[in-house]
Amino acid sequence: MMDWKALGEETIDLLRRYLMVDTTNPPGNETAGARFLAGVLEADGIASEAAESAPGRGNLVARLRGDGSLPGIVLHHHIDVVYADRRYWTVDPFGGVIQDGYLYGRGALDMKSTGILQLAAVLALTRARVPLKRDLIFLATADEEAGSRFGAQWVADERREWIAGAEYSLSELGFIATRPGTTAPLGTIVISEKTGLPLRLTARSAPGHGSMPWPDTAPHRLIRALGRLLAADRPPRILPETQEYFARLASVLPGDQGKGLDSLERSLQDPAFRARFFGSPHHAAMVRTTFAVTMLKGSEKRNVIPPEAVAEIDCRMLAGEGPEEIKDWVRRAVADDQVEVEITSPPKQPNLSPPDTELYKHLADALRGRAPGVVVVPEILVGFTDNWVFRNCGLHGYGFGPFVLDEVEIRRIHGNDERLSLENIVAGARAYTEMLLAVAGA
Repeated sequence: MMDWKALGEETIDLLRRYLMVDTTNPPGNETAGARFLAGVLEADGIASEAAESAPGRGNLVARLRGDGSLPGIVLHHHIDVVYADRRYWTVDPFGGVIQDGYLYGRGALDMKSTGILQLAAVLALTRARVPLKRDLIFLATADEEAGSRFGAQWVADERREWIAGAEYSLSELGFIATRPGTTAPLGTIVISEKTGLPLRLTARSAPGHGSMPWPDTAPHRLIRALGRLLAADRPPRILPETQEYFARLASVLPGDQGKGLDSLERSLQDPAFRARFFGSPHHAAMVRTTFAVTMLKGSEKRNVIPPEAVAEIDCRMLAGEGPEEIKDWVRRAVADDQVEVEITSPPKQPNLSPPDTELYKHLADALRGRAPGVVVVPEILVGFTDNWVFRNCGLHGYGFGPFVLDEVEIRRIHGNDERLSLENIVAGARAYTEMLLAVAGA
């Protein structure tokens, strides 16, 4: 028997205290978060192991043993959070403030809340002495917000035994979205994500005095090259999973708002539909490899024309596309042999987990229990999560969260006044625990 009311209240308290641990990355300071989690686990007699990948970059694992009849499940979250500019928050982002039925704090959605739901479920199952057929591996890692080098990737390289015997990993960013006017909420389970291909464009020319510019200075070359790149029309690609997402989205949109979404390849041939579809940055990113100019560097002084000008490009690849092909396409789009195009770090190939596994079916059932009538759909995330690392380790990785969120709340991820309703925390703790009972209980 589970005391759901007590578990919900405890989960609120745990998340509040966890949000008060500042693990902004950089620098991370995830060791402080790992110590907090270890203390909670120890109080219930659950052994954990922590290790630093670098000073202050803590990672932690704890394992509830099953009977070994089925492979284990990694319950993963990242400890680090992104920067919060206190000038633009109405509350202290690390104050654990509860106000008007919401708990505020950096990490309330991304993704300390998911970690605390996992922790609450582990505590509840331990206290109830539930026999398990699968190991449940509670894993908290550093550095997801800056590339995972000191977190999930370090675990894969240096502590692979932490996830030994697992078949699945559960991490972040699936949720139930509610939108005004829709006929039903849309519940997403993340099965893949686009992966980053960091590109650098470097234009070179002679240096000179800023008072006497000429057309082909390095900055001028770079600006024109970037203009050609951004104007280039890279053809969209509709992956089967993406088509399924849009077909199910169409089923909940009112009137004719979903018209054409059930057959994107054909619909995108129509100029009017194409303009509407690509008017949404999110929709556009789901069907294209994208290029975002994020960093520019030229001279160190206003009146000096530099010999080099550099642009850093945040490129996100679709599954099925290759780094070298993308690099060659960019070179052709730039159309200037004085502008070098290079890949600045080893590329990550996109990977994907199937939406027909036993765990996926239980996740879908959990979303239906959380929001009756919800339409559940697999999603290829336009961002990036640590599940990419776990899939490369041979696991099926899914992003799952039993939170019901509207568009305003979703936009607070990485934004100001990030928050989660107390109702979501309480109901989420029960939903996560019941899901694990269904998939791992003996």
